[in-house]
Amino acid sequence: MSRLLQLHRAKLILALQEGNCSAIENEMTALLGLGIGLTPSGDDYLAGLSAVLFIDGHPAQHYRALFISVLARRKNKTTLLSVITLREAIEQRFRESIHEFLYHVINGEQKPIQQFINEIKKIGSSSGCDMLCGMADAFAMTRPDGGNHVNQDCD
Repeated sequence: MSRLLQLHRAKLILALQEGNCSAIENEMTALLGLGIGLTPSGDDYLAGLSAVLFIDGHPAQHYRALFISVLARRKNKTTLLSVITLREAIEQRFRESIHEFLYHVINGEQKPIQQFINEIKKIGSSSGCDMLCGMADAFAMTRPDGGNHVNQDCD
């Protein structure tokens, strides 16, 4: 990941943990379109993050409307394909390999997980790896017991 991606990723995680909606919007805006290709790395990272944060019942699901709003207002910062991909991830629609990966992680079935990681890594030139980074960050922010580690209230 590039230095800028790492910087804005860290700031976004902090903003989500603190419930700072203004900072969430700023960091999402900074990540949108960051990188090269049809789906820049910043967008792929946000897609992976969204894939986990907006699972039904996740404590951060509260931020779904904010992610949709920021994407709608800032869509000119990235490619059309990337806007569609990110919007679909927010709505929990993505490749079967990602669905399978999330299902097995959530249900604690570790045996087939590496197979799905390998499939996800094959998406695009770096898109799959960037998505996996977003998913990993979202899982790290989520307490195993579903607690309130991710603040659900905006300042």
